[in-house]
Amino acid sequence: MSGRGGKKKAKILSKSARSGVLFPVARMQRYLKRDTHHFRIGSGAPVYMAAVIEYLTAEILELAGNAARDNKKTRVTPRHILLAVANDEELHQMLKHVTIASGGVIPRIHPELLVRKKGGKVVLPSASKPAAASKPAAKTTNLLKTTNKKAKAPAPPPTPTKAAAKGAKKGGKKGKAAGSDSTDSAPAAKGTTAGGFTILHEKKLFLGQKLTVLQGDIVKVTADAIVHPTSSNFYMGGEVGSALKKAGGNEFQDEIKSLQSSHGSLDTASAAICQGKNFPAKYVIHVNSPGWGSSNAQQLLDTATKNVLKLADEKNLKSVAIPSISSGNAGFPKQTAAQIILRAISSYFASSMASSIKQVYFVLFDVESVTVYTTELQRLDS
Repeated sequence: MSGRGGKKKAKILSKSARSGVLFPVARMQRYLKRDTHHFRIGSGAPVYMAAVIEYLTAEILELAGNAARDNKKTRVTPRHILLAVANDEELHQMLKHVTIASGGVIPRIHPELLVRKKGGKVVLPSASKPAAASKPAAKTTNLLKTTNKKAKAPAPPPTPTKAAAKGAKKGGKKGKAAGSDSTDSAPAAKGTTAGGFTILHEKKLFLGQKLTVLQGDIVKVTADAIVHPTSSNFYMGGEVGSALKKAGGNEFQDEIKSLQSSHGSLDTASAAICQGKNFPAKYVIHVNSPGWGSSNAQQLLDTATKNVLKLADEKNLKSVAIPSISSGNAGFPKQTAAQIILRAISSYFASSMASSIKQVYFVLFDVESVTVYTTELQRLDS
């Protein structure tokens, strides 16, 4: 027929192929006509329905795949689907009345049931600090605490902070607390401003823990604990140590001396904890950060990060503020250190399902560290 001038037969395309979706549009249309026979079914309704169901399926499978990978499994099971749905706020709200067969339950152990043995005696986890230390945190609704309005904030990083301070002064006149928050804000970046810090990037892990990148003075962050990278003799001369020493005063130095006498020298990659004084954090976790020159430096940094989190869990803490460990005087390349720390945190949360930690702040000082951690956090699950 084609030799006599007849028309070529057009290639038959399905509705799914023409719509650019994988799910069957024709089947959706058939179900809609069958179950809603007294309504008019528009031509775009089955396409829209197929696209929505395809998106939800892809979202659940991606989160379930992340859960399976973090648990070192190569097959997605109903348990991983339950964890994916339960730890995503929007999916949990949509599927709250749905029961997933063989999915189990959400891991949750009440802190009072987690007894710990100390010196042969079984003791409950230690309670929080007395009312004098907990009152300021109870009054504030922000995650991060602002500085005192009467006091002048210490100078943050020179170039970025000046630009941010000017922008905050211009836009802060509309708000009630603009005067105190403008001096502590990070450089101009996309994010939500909270308590004088700009959230530069935030990622939520599959069990609900949040990893947040901030820029500013780590001593001002309202977290349950601040991590202090130090040496075997609790050296306080680094950037974080100097800031803690200045803010804590003689009371905090007495805590350090008491910790030195009771704990002794700090082994490489090990951690010790003491109470904070005269700053928002209740505790300070000292970790002997490994140097880049050691033979198993990367493994030691991984162990150091997990030891910090274990110590925070022993105290039943909910938030930890971490600086750029081992990337200063220790000599680690910043990108390498960030990759190891982020993987160690992700691995720790995947292995300890009943962790009390819900928020990890990466409080950084220079723009380069902020860029590295933001980039590596975006690549964490890619």
